[in-house]
Amino acid sequence: MLHASKLTKLSQPTARLAIAGRTLLYKAFEPLDIICRIMHRRTCLPPLWLRRYVGPLETFEAAAAEFACILKLVGGLHPESRLLDLGCGCGALALQLRQYVKPERGGSYVGLDVHLPSIRWCQRHIVQPGFRFAALDAFNASFHPNGQRAFDYRAALAAYAPVDVVAAKSLFTHLRPEDVQAYLWAVADVLAANGRFVFTAFLFDPNDDLEKTTVRFPFGDARFRHAYAHRVESAVAYAASYMLEMLQAAGWTVLRHFRGGWRSHHSGLSFQDVVVACRAADRVQVEEP
Repeated sequence: MLHASKLTKLSQPTARLAIAGRTLLYKAFEPLDIICRIMHRRTCLPPLWLRRYVGPLETFEAAAAEFACILKLVGGLHPESRLLDLGCGCGALALQLRQYVKPERGGSYVGLDVHLPSIRWCQRHIVQPGFRFAALDAFNASFHPNGQRAFDYRAALAAYAPVDVVAAKSLFTHLRPEDVQAYLWAVADVLAANGRFVFTAFLFDPNDDLEKTTVRFPFGDARFRHAYAHRVESAVAYAASYMLEMLQAAGWTVLRHFRGGWRSHHSGLSFQDVVVACRAADRVQVEEP
């Protein structure tokens, strides 16, 4: 078995082969997974290999349910809200909100992701009024290596404006700074007045010892770090001050920042940091939690 330190240094081609092999293995176990889903009345869930693509299998539903609660409690999400879910994956959050979003009251859900197999599954299996999914053809070395490197995020997101809430769970944990900046400008364009942008990220402070966190980021610099030497987008972390700079440059104001439990084994609001932001021009008084 490879030592963990060696795994972080696998080349991109080797890593892709390993992921492809893992996908084939999970697909081979799909008949057994189908039986388990039927027994536990979870036939609505995506296939095993798609669920594993977005994180640990055991937290697929729990993490999405947690984030749905966060959106309702601090993100201003209501049944009549127009929600844009960036990096929706295979529909974990959408499945949690199927009974919550009320299209007859103006509510809607749009899920966007660069991983085409996930989007295709959602389009075929989460079919109900007010819900739609679309693929973004943006390059990502880990999730969409054949995508456009000069992708126009602002033009792509403009088709879904205006929205009341934008969610980005575990999206910025897989993006380089230039792509984060592009998303921040694009989201600012589509958010309705007094709307909220809720996203998660790994945000570190100068006094954080990144060698002792539950997720380690040994590569990079003082502002941007990554867990794998040659697979940058697999897992990234940002200095909190650098993220704030990017937000302010795009016209955002941070309303709340909840530190994540990833820094240690102590729990936080969520495993990753949670940031609630609004456009600077729309800032309103928010009570402290």
